[in-house]
Amino acid sequence: MHKNELIPKLERTTMFDDFKRDEYEALVGYLQVQKVEAGALIFREGEKGSRMCLLLDGKLEVFKADDAGNSKKISDVGPGKLIGEMSMIDGMPYSATVTASAPSTLVMLSRDNLTRICEERPRVGNKLLWKVSHLLSLRLRQTTGRLIDRL
Repeated sequence: MHKNELIPKLERTTMFDDFKRDEYEALVGYLQVQKVEAGALIFREGEKGSRMCLLLDGKLEVFKADDAGNSKKISDVGPGKLIGEMSMIDGMPYSATVTASAPSTLVMLSRDNLTRICEERPRVGNKLLWKVSHLLSLRLRQTTGRLIDRL
């Protein structure tokens, strides 16, 4: 996918809703687009993580192993959603397995490219880090809310 095709798709996501045109143009140089078929493995729980993905189109499923090692579906992921951000930030293994349940298009950012963008384009890198931090904070609040309901 050419960067002129990618920018309008990024503009339609809430992840990048307040980026300016020049920030999109800078950002796309650090991203990789991957098209996958239904059934494709995106992340495997327990494997070392080094990238996050934004789903542009298609559908993903998230599975988590229980204490007995059985895989249980915990959610579906639709377009515009980010996955793998925790592992990209902390370098720890992926906390779940993610597969494509339909043909999908993903935009990936590696940990190395995040470092590069922060060094080479600090304004864009900082803005991206704030967006990811905000998302992580929201997810932690949601998880805490669910946890307290079960106690």
